[in-house]
Amino acid sequence: MSTTMISTITPVTYQERARIKRAVQALLIPAEWRLASIPSVGEVADALEYIRKSNLLSARELGITETSDVNVLLHKLASRQLSSLEVTKAFAKRAMLAHQLTNCCTEIFLEDAFERARQLDDYLEQTGELIGPLHGLPVSIKDLFHVKGVDSCIGWVGLTDKPAAEDGNAAATLRRLGAVLYVKTNVPQSMMMSDSFNHVFGQSVSALNRNLISGGSSGGEGSLVSARGSILGIGTDVGGSIRIPANLCGMYGLSPSTGRQPYERSGLRQDIVRSVAGPMAMSLSTVEKYMGALPAARPWEIDHQVTPIPWRTELCTTTKRLRIGYIVDDGVVKVQPPVARAIEEVAQALREAGHEVFEWDASSHAYAYQLWEKAILSDGGEACRRLCELSGEPLIEGMLVGKPHNILTTSQTHQLISDKYTYETQYLQRWTSAGLDALIMPITPWVGYKPQTWIKSHQYVGYTSIWNLLDYPALAVPVTKADRTKDDPSVDKEWMMHQPRNKSDEFNHQQYDIDLVHGAPVGVQVITPKLQEEKCIAVAKVIEDSLAALRTAERAQRAKL
Repeated sequence: MSTTMISTITPVTYQERARIKRAVQALLIPAEWRLASIPSVGEVADALEYIRKSNLLSARELGITETSDVNVLLHKLASRQLSSLEVTKAFAKRAMLAHQLTNCCTEIFLEDAFERARQLDDYLEQTGELIGPLHGLPVSIKDLFHVKGVDSCIGWVGLTDKPAAEDGNAAATLRRLGAVLYVKTNVPQSMMMSDSFNHVFGQSVSALNRNLISGGSSGGEGSLVSARGSILGIGTDVGGSIRIPANLCGMYGLSPSTGRQPYERSGLRQDIVRSVAGPMAMSLSTVEKYMGALPAARPWEIDHQVTPIPWRTELCTTTKRLRIGYIVDDGVVKVQPPVARAIEEVAQALREAGHEVFEWDASSHAYAYQLWEKAILSDGGEACRRLCELSGEPLIEGMLVGKPHNILTTSQTHQLISDKYTYETQYLQRWTSAGLDALIMPITPWVGYKPQTWIKSHQYVGYTSIWNLLDYPALAVPVTKADRTKDDPSVDKEWMMHQPRNKSDEFNHQQYDIDLVHGAPVGVQVITPKLQEEKCIAVAKVIEDSLAALRTAERAQRAKL
C-alpha cells in the first residue's frame, strides 16, 4: 500500500489514526536499511554495540558516524575530504538502524535531506565557499520544531497530518548555518514527563540499555545521539528535558539561558518559566562548536526573543583557581547511591586539583520547586484537555499536567511573578556574596527506570527545574557509571536507614535497583549565572581534566599494591 493511499484513509479512533501514522513512518525507512527482524530486548539490550558489531554499517560509515568531535567532520566537509551527501547518508542509515531498535524518531525526511546535501556539495564545489559554519553537517531535532512539509505532532494524535507550512525559528537558523535536517525525534505526550512515551509513536528507550528509558522530554534525541545516529541534536528544556535524557544516555546537554538559542512557541501555554532550546552531543567540543557557530546565523533576525550577543570563546577555558559549590541532597528527594558518588567524586577531583570546593545550602530549593510547579500547572491542564479532544485519546498518567484546582487567576499570576522575582533577586545576591564560580549538583535523584515507570510515579524534577526558574544555564556532563560493587545499597547505611520525606522521596527510594541500572551512565550538572554558558563549558573542562588526573593517580596507586 502506498503512502498516499494510507494517508487518505479516514480513521475513526485515535488508535487507528496512530497506527496509520506509524505505518507511514515505517515506509519512509529505505528498504535496504530495514532490519530483517528486530531482536528482542532479551536478545539485544545494548543497541549501540549491536549496531557497531553486526556488520550493518560499512567500515567507512562506521568511521564517519563514530566521530564524536564535530570539528573533525566539519574540517573534512570544508576541505571536501568528505561530501555532505556521504556524511548525511551515513548518519541517516545509522539513525534508521537506531530507530528500529529504540523507537527514537518521529518524522523521517531523508530524500529532502539528501537533496539539500547535494545542493551544499554543489555550492562548495562551484564557489569554494561555505554556506555557514555547519556547512553540510546533518543535525537532528526534537519533534516540536517546525520543519516545512512535515508534522510537529509532539506526541498528540490530534496534531498528526498537519505538516508545517514553513520552517520554524530553530530549523531556519540551522539552515542558515549550513546544516542538513533529516529526522525529528520522539517525545512524551504533552512533553511534561522524564520519559518519552506517547500514543502516536510509542516508547523510546535507551540505546545503551533497551531495558531502560531514554528520559524526556528530549528522550528520542538522547537515544539517537547516544546510538551515534546523530552527531548533534537540538532538544528543549523547561524543567530538565535536555539534561535528563543527556544524563541517562551518557552525553552532554546544555540548557542555556533564554535569549541565546532560537525557539518557537506553539499553542496557548504559560510563559512565566520560559522553555529553551539547546544542543545535545557526545562531546563537549561539539556543544562548544555549536554554541560558537550560532551567532553566525544572526538568529535575532529570525526570533525576536534571541539576544544579539557574541559567543565569547576566550571564556570557554580557565586556568584560575575556582570556587565551586556542590549539592548532594536538596532536602526534598534523597539521591540514589550512584548519583551521590558521582558528586563526591567530582568534588574530590576538584579539591585535589587545587580548587576551593564547599557544600552549598540548598534549603531554599523546595520553595523554588513550588514556584516552578505553580507556573507549569497554571492552566489547570486546559491545553492538554483540548488536545485530547482533537482525537479522543486519553491523557497518559504520570505527567506534570495541571488540574482544575491549579488554575491561577490574574491576581495569583501576578503574585507568582512577584514571588519569582524576589527569589531570583535573593539567589543572585547569595551567589554573588559567596563569590561562587559555579555549582555542581545531581541532574536526577535516580539512575534509570524501566519504560512507563513514570505512569505510577510521583514525579520530581526539582534538581533541574530550579535553573529554568532562575534562567541560569545548566550543562549535563557524564561522569561515571552505576556499579554493583561501589553502589551496593546493603552496605550504604545512610541509604538503608533513610526515612522517606514525602511521596516522591519514597518512590525514588523504593525504585532503586542496582542490578537493573548496573553500568548505566551517571552525570552531574554544571550551573553558572544567567547568560554565562561559556563559563559552564570552561568549568566542565576543568572537571574532566581533574577527574582524569584523579583516576590516573588512583590507577598508579593500585599498580603499586
